[in-house]
Amino acid sequence: MDSIEDSSSQIEDVIDKALRGLEDKKSALKAIRREAHSLKGTGGSYGYPMISSISHRLEDFLADEKELSAEVSHEIGVFLDRIREIARHGKEPSGEEATKLLRALPSRRPPPDISVNVVDVEVLLGVPSTVTAKIVRDILQNCGFRVVQATRLLDCFTVTYRSKPNAVIFSQTLDELSGADLARALGAMTATESIPAAVLTSFKLDHTALKSLPDSVSIIRLGKEHFDADMGNFLSRIDIKTS
Repeated sequence: MDSIEDSSSQIEDVIDKALRGLEDKKSALKAIRREAHSLKGTGGSYGYPMISSISHRLEDFLADEKELSAEVSHEIGVFLDRIREIARHGKEPSGEEATKLLRALPSRRPPPDISVNVVDVEVLLGVPSTVTAKIVRDILQNCGFRVVQATRLLDCFTVTYRSKPNAVIFSQTLDELSGADLARALGAMTATESIPAAVLTSFKLDHTALKSLPDSVSIIRLGKEHFDADMGNFLSRIDIKTS
């Protein structure tokens, strides 16, 4: 577990130097991203998938940041505290405790031009395309939702299973399975069957890949003709609780 402590300490050292003006804040942010990615892999190697999940959320939290600020530095400390707690106790939380821990972590901040009432809703966005992901993320954040992003199939599955988001949206095109296949698999599992799921696609409704989707999986078609209506229909399925 020394490598987990080393990476955590390295992140803190970079933050300290950046805030004292001894290191460029943009370079510091790049260094922290590298260490967060390293922690993600190390957690899995040592048999601590929760550390990997927390590190993934740290990567996602930092994704839109341009440079290291005092506010962002404070939030990074929250992630490191949770990672160290698990590493030092040698035991991971499970079930509802794990879900509660993950969903209490800081989430990616919305753009400054988005100002809405925050609601207690988290949506997983599994979309590899940067452009498409931004369009959908902005819509979700305008609704006041917290958005967690993943681009790989395994990360999409892990985040859904561990965090139990209020809804999930998957691109039809993922790295190994299609978004439709992943939605089917999650719908067949007791732990995730009640989570509203949608597949984001450019296919027509009668496409072979979509024909066998259960009625519980929404289809959001890209393109001006259908996107707004399909997205609106899916959003209406999400149970919103004002925080």
